[in-house]
Amino acid sequence: MRLCDRARRTRAPAGHAISASYLPLASEGERDPSHYVPELSRRARGFATWAMIRHLGPSGVEALVDGACDAATGMALVLAGEPGIAIGNDVLLNQVIVRFGADLPPEQADELTKRTIGAFQREGALFAGAATWRGRQVMRLSVANYQTNAAEAAKAVDAILRAYRAERRDAV
Repeated sequence: MRLCDRARRTRAPAGHAISASYLPLASEGERDPSHYVPELSRRARGFATWAMIRHLGPSGVEALVDGACDAATGMALVLAGEPGIAIGNDVLLNQVIVRFGADLPPEQADELTKRTIGAFQREGALFAGAATWRGRQVMRLSVANYQTNAAEAAKAVDAILRAYRAERRDAV
């Protein structure tokens, strides 16, 4: 049997596996692409990246990154001011780790975090996913859209707080 035939019939080495709590798992019997290539997809991103850099220019790219970072920092500051919400990271770039029910026992906070994320995802105002961080459920918020300015960030925070307050009220 040739090596490539054998590889098709067996699971690829785990050395290629890429995993994170926020990445979807392949279903039973489904081929997981990350087990076969050292990246998450084979989509050509280089051209789109080049085109955006060319279109924006250096100052435009700088403004894009600064805007995302500023929006993430502003969102974290507002969320941290809400009783029971904790920010789990120093917001240095565009990522915010949020824990809902930080004043509750860990298991209850995990449940409240999952329910809160589900509630604002169902509302459809924004998407932020769940992740496991240091063994606990958190929301992983990534500001990565050129349209996310201070006003859009405020709308997102309002949606998050609305969902949190409703889920918190139901939990108590």
